[in-house]
Amino acid sequence: MDFSNDQRLIEAGFPCHQVGAETRRERDTGKQPPTSRLHVWWARRPLTPSRAAILASLLPADADPEQFIRDLGIVRWQAKLGEQRWTLASETITTRIHQEDNGSWVLPVDKTVLKAVEKEQQRREACREMVDQLEQASPEFQQDPVVQGWKLDIQELPTMGVYVGAKLEVLPVTADPAGVTEKLEFAKRADVKKALGKAIRWDPEDSYGYSRAFATPIQPLPESERKVVLDPTSGGGSIPFEALRLGHKVIANELNPVASVILKATLDYPARFGESLLGDLEKWGGELKKIVESKMAPFTPFGKIPGNEISKLEVCLQKNPELVGEYTDEYDQQGLLYCRQVACPHCGGDAPLLNSLWLSKKGESCGVAIKPQPDKTVRFEPFEVTAGNRGPNGEDLDAGTVTRGVGQCVHCHQAISGDEIKRQARGESEHGKWQDILYAVVGVRIEPKLDKHGNLQRFASGERKGEIKTQKVRYFRAPTEIDLQALQSAECELEERRVDFEMKGLVPNEPFPQGNDMRPINYGMPTWADMFTPRQLLGHLTAMEALQDAKPRILEELGKERGCAVITYLQLGIDKFVDYNSRQTRWIQQRGQVSGTFGRHDFSLKWTFGEMVFSGPSSGFSWAQKSVYEALSEIIRLVDPVHKIHGGDTAGGLIQFKGTAADISGLECSSVDAVVMDPPYYDNVQYSELSDFYYVWQKRSLADLYPEWFDDEVTDKASEAVANPARDGSAKSAKARYEELMQGIFAESKRVLKQDGIMTLMFTHKSSDAWETLTNSLIQAGWDITGTYPVDSEFGASTHQLNLAAAASTIFIACRPADRGDREPSSWAYEVKGKLEAAVREGLGEFERLKLNPVDRMIASWGRALRVYSAHWPVQDGDDEVPPTRAMQEAARVVAEEEVSRLSGGLVTVDDLDAESRLAVIALGINGLGDFAFDDALQMSRSLNFRLQNRNGNYRVSDDMVAYANVGEDERAAPLAIRGNKLRLLKPEERAAARLESPQTLWDVLGGLIVTHREGGIVAARNYLSEHGKRDSDALRGLLKVWAKECRDDELKREAQLIDYEL
Repeated sequence: MDFSNDQRLIEAGFPCHQVGAETRRERDTGKQPPTSRLHVWWARRPLTPSRAAILASLLPADADPEQFIRDLGIVRWQAKLGEQRWTLASETITTRIHQEDNGSWVLPVDKTVLKAVEKEQQRREACREMVDQLEQASPEFQQDPVVQGWKLDIQELPTMGVYVGAKLEVLPVTADPAGVTEKLEFAKRADVKKALGKAIRWDPEDSYGYSRAFATPIQPLPESERKVVLDPTSGGGSIPFEALRLGHKVIANELNPVASVILKATLDYPARFGESLLGDLEKWGGELKKIVESKMAPFTPFGKIPGNEISKLEVCLQKNPELVGEYTDEYDQQGLLYCRQVACPHCGGDAPLLNSLWLSKKGESCGVAIKPQPDKTVRFEPFEVTAGNRGPNGEDLDAGTVTRGVGQCVHCHQAISGDEIKRQARGESEHGKWQDILYAVVGVRIEPKLDKHGNLQRFASGERKGEIKTQKVRYFRAPTEIDLQALQSAECELEERRVDFEMKGLVPNEPFPQGNDMRPINYGMPTWADMFTPRQLLGHLTAMEALQDAKPRILEELGKERGCAVITYLQLGIDKFVDYNSRQTRWIQQRGQVSGTFGRHDFSLKWTFGEMVFSGPSSGFSWAQKSVYEALSEIIRLVDPVHKIHGGDTAGGLIQFKGTAADISGLECSSVDAVVMDPPYYDNVQYSELSDFYYVWQKRSLADLYPEWFDDEVTDKASEAVANPARDGSAKSAKARYEELMQGIFAESKRVLKQDGIMTLMFTHKSSDAWETLTNSLIQAGWDITGTYPVDSEFGASTHQLNLAAAASTIFIACRPADRGDREPSSWAYEVKGKLEAAVREGLGEFERLKLNPVDRMIASWGRALRVYSAHWPVQDGDDEVPPTRAMQEAARVVAEEEVSRLSGGLVTVDDLDAESRLAVIALGINGLGDFAFDDALQMSRSLNFRLQNRNGNYRVSDDMVAYANVGEDERAAPLAIRGNKLRLLKPEERAAARLESPQTLWDVLGGLIVTHREGGIVAARNYLSEHGKRDSDALRGLLKVWAKECRDDELKREAQLIDYEL
């Protein structure tokens, strides 16, 4: 079918730079959308690009892009004052805006508005003073586009006609998050800070000027304009949630039962029951909380504050020493910190295994000292860090006592092998079994507030008039006998009640299944119940028992459907507490809080872990239930317009299936307008393996409510579309199985799609294997790729992305059903290659404004190349079939060529450079001399057909290899060095002198030239260049300019410019 007269916005003209900028904002603002906070689901898409993918798939290509951006919620209100616009960023002002009978929007002027105008004038004047400072500091600022745009936005407002009773015309204006990104980068520049003597802190009026886009209310479409939108792999529900908010008829399919429950709680219940559900949840959640906290209180006691904190209290109350005794009780605990401890196989001593000795890097820095005792035991002593990262006796707080799985005994200082640690973890060692040791308690005490004279502050009015004002003080202390006795009591209570719990079917004794990540079994956790300490397990079972007891009463009082909803949310609260109270959590020193089990998307062992308390002012159970309640209340607010339209009946607007996406038998052929999906990312996340952690708890309370979802011991692994070597026998078999499963999903999507429909995929993966497999699946299932756009979507600090194959950008891939008929194979050389190159170069021009890094430019270019490839499939080179990887490698070559030319201003071509010099130039462009991800270099090397190799001494270079050395090596001939999962370019002086004296690559010659100039001046530099670089002198001069431009070091830049001038 010819779609040339039915192109969609996702296929042509999609404003990906604005969508990407807002998506990055959604990721980086610290508080995720409520859909993400309701329950853990891995690789959940942000809401903004999800809405964008749906809208752009249904809108025509000639749709107004400005209106499209506003429909995403990227909109701000501006009042017109003469020729000037005033951005209304204050909620106090925006709530006064209303619509007139003629449809126009106005802001009635009252005293509050007049005061706001005056304040805005003052703000603009202060901004103009900063602009003057910048322009006086350097003429370059006068030409800077950020400064020029800022000047236009802060001109004096004309106030004629602004008086009480007047009405200001107000317009909803398309906002510019991409422009704000440029402003934020501008503010970080060292020359800007130097010119102003401080950093710029952009006012809301000069930055976004609106709340996050996903939070902007949406008016659902009228019934006549609704389309049918299918997400066959719905996961955490971002795509169907946004489709539902837009007013479309939504079909959400999901294989995984845990995700199915999340979808029910995210889509159906909020839209069906609305705000009235909150009161029911609050009532029953309060009852559950009361039961759990009262039963667990004896096992989480608070004692007296330690002596050093009493001393601080005495200093605080030196004017009122008689009050000290009133504040010596511990008020609360924010966390209990545990480490693993083994018996040293060499000396028999206690060997605690901590990968860091830090307790806190927030506020007053604290660490913990391990004190070996004469009887081979240890004692833990928290202390305040006064300088650097060293303890009181010079201990390196970053070092700890275990590195890369190998421990060190604190008594005899001998190494404890990883195998011995695992044997003790499993109870298979003759030396003993490892233990979970409580090594620190995060306590909270109360102390009076003092005024600046050291006098007590008291309430001056109200019910508490005359009472002393107090504040909370956090501290770290060693565990006491009370703490240790509580752990022992909890363990005894669990043993005493275990049979009862098991008779009720509450204990998750299911064995940890064979899978891709077997670390829990390797470290002595063969069942799901073993992933919790005795006290943690006792608390979770107590909560499950309380919910089971309450279920009949909830259903009787609320009825089946509403009662089912409340029970589901109560279970999600238990899930959240289970998540934050396991042996797999972490204590985050930088933030001073416990992180969940899945800070990373795996079952990696945590050498130290945190526990939340079960009772008290900061009860972890209370926090978990409250967190679910707050997330639900925000979700309800977002879908409230849908709830009002459907009147509580979602049947006409939402259908949910649970099953494989390769066979949605309940859907008729040609019944869907758009398929929008975020397919499983090859081997990035093993969803079913991870979700078993929740499944074994959910099925105990939800199986009778959703009987078809919880009929197996654990989740379905066989049907899951992921590359799982453990399931499929090998990496090769896993790739083939993934391709087969994805092909089935794409074939089913084609079956249910209308003839003029479209499918849009959101794909976030760097691996060329993943892209090849995805492309093969699409093509074999009968699809053509018709459009690709990158959207900057990933949060850079996310721990689960470190050293993984997740790209920083999501690629939107638009597809149409192919009409190939009896198409003859296309010639790679004569029909495809030239068109592919042209498409990639055209795409690079479009990507320029997105400011993508070189790796993401390459990945985005794969999409452009595969679009050409799929349109001409099958492709042959002579008698050989051309695979998708050939198209991707050609795209990577074009990107590298353009990148080298861009960085050098056309002075150097990619053909001038050997493999090491080529990668060095691109690395310089990625992050100067700073760190960049090893995975970026690895992916670039694979795409450009050379391999990365670790070489610590000298070596002979080859065209198919680039070397990197370890940071700690003395003689580093390689141009790159690695630490952890980060690479960086070495400065010339950091490389082996022998290598620069006998250079093998053009990059070697550049380094040698710089070092020689430092040591002997221009004469020596010319002699060096004559001996080693005469043949490539033009390319070398080009490299010198690239070095000066991209090294991001003022001193090195001046040095390079001097050498270039003198040469």
